Amino acid sequence: MIEACHNGIVSWTKPSTVKPVLIQGEEDYIKTKERWMILKQFFKENKIEYYEIKSVNGNILSKLIHLIYLLDYSTIYRAVMSQIDPTPVKAIDYVKDRLG
Repeated sequence: MIEACHNGIVSWTKPSTVKPVLIQGEEDYIKTKERWMILKQFFKENKIEYYEIKSVNGNILSKLIHLIYLLDYSTIYRAVMSQIDPTPVKAIDYVKDRLG
């Protein structure tokens, strides 16, 4: 979050088809929540469209697993909606083959 409000924020000032995705937790530290509000305000004032994802409540492990699955499945869904078969992993196979 700190980087998103420092160097990371600069990249959003130029027009792009890529949209920021804000991944937040309900139990974020109060200063982190403050930064989220400031960042959202910056996006709104600069007409930058963004998406928000909130983690589930619970311990850190359940939050991480939830977000990993949510984001992983969203990439599969995106591929299918773009009529791309998400099952071939030639790029990953390339790396694995060279690792031994």
